[in-house]
Amino acid sequence: MNIGEKNKNGQVLLLKMDTKSTNHPFAKIWVVQCDKCGNKYGCNSCDAHIRKCPTCDKSAATAEPI
Repeated sequence: MNIGEKNKNGQVLLLKMDTKSTNHPFAKIWVVQCDKCGNKYGCNSCDAHIRKCPTCDKSAATAEPI
């Protein structure tokens, strides 16, 4: 994903951080924003393309720290 792109679930990539993911050994933390509710949160770079908002969708993975 590139900065400004949305995934299929309406999550917009805002920032690619150099911080290591807390739940994936080879990933970095990326900051995304939900197009529906505006929530900004961290996710690992490996699942940004399929990420769901943890505020809008209770089945979504827990957010990474930003």
